[in-house]
Amino acid sequence: MKCPYNRRVEITVQNWGQDSDDNQTPTKGTTVTQTVYELMDCEKENCGAWKNGRCCYAAVSLSNE
Repeated sequence: MKCPYNRRVEITVQNWGQDSDDNQTPTKGTTVTQTVYELMDCEKENCGAWKNGRCCYAAVSLSNE
């Protein structure tokens, strides 16, 4: 099981592309950003969000439970 909240690796790649007219004058440009995540394995019992045999990270309140 992978943890949906903790990332082992985060890689961001940014590419720039530019169009020019016949006089080599830039007319428009575009930047594309792509982010890739490698998720960590679930720590289960070693995680504070693990309760009653499942991940409760997205629960409204982890305190007082």
